[in-house]
Amino acid sequence: MIKLIATDIDGTLLHSDQTLPEDISEVINKLHEKNILFSVASGRPYLTLQQDFEPLSPNILYIADNGSHVVYQGKELAVHSIDNSIINELILLTREIPQAYSVVCTTKGAFVESDEPAFLTELEKYYVKYTVVDDLTKLDERVIKYTVCDLNGAEQNSYPKFLPYQETIQLCVAGFVWLDFMQKGINKGTAIKEIQELYNITPEESMAFGDYMNDLEMMKSVYYSYAMANAHEDLKKVSRFETASNDEDGVTTKVKEMCNLE
Repeated sequence: MIKLIATDIDGTLLHSDQTLPEDISEVINKLHEKNILFSVASGRPYLTLQQDFEPLSPNILYIADNGSHVVYQGKELAVHSIDNSIINELILLTREIPQAYSVVCTTKGAFVESDEPAFLTELEKYYVKYTVVDDLTKLDERVIKYTVCDLNGAEQNSYPKFLPYQETIQLCVAGFVWLDFMQKGINKGTAIKEIQELYNITPEESMAFGDYMNDLEMMKSVYYSYAMANAHEDLKKVSRFETASNDEDGVTTKVKEMCNLE
């Protein structure tokens, strides 16, 4: 019996036009009635996810900032911060990369040091609360995620430049322009394991859906791992199953089938 369902958002639950499946409210409410935890697992911050899913928020467990911040019904279940000295090094390196911009993420919102229109256009797709400051290295905040927005393409352009840091911090390509950094060892998969332990749920009672490489560990933390038809080929290789694409409502269709919601 499935007791926990986790789904990525962009490229997975959301259609390509950024709309949710028409039946998402019905599915989430029925899962809640059956005492099945429904979680959205995203690189997006909690404040953005909460706004995106109102008025369904009370029935959703949020895995935000790629596992760094886990919240359910207003209660923080996990918060994992990064050493600020490492953040400052990443900021300085990012400044050296053309068309790359720093985003420092906290539980209270994001901070940036550029007001470049092209960058803010990308930022505002995912961050509902951000503050522009003069110098991010002077920031005195508890940082849960650092992100690079690379308008030239994160995987091919900026990612190789940050590889020397992979021994001290968790990094992953989260989208075409996004490169995310979390506390070492923290990812969506570790968040799933924390939830499984907290609610006494096994991997065999867990299901997950994803499309990109920041979903990799999440796929490995559950038995019912579903890659979207539109997923990165490397993610498909580690997933046990495949479902229809995000534009074909692959998540809600499979959840209704597996959890007998019809």
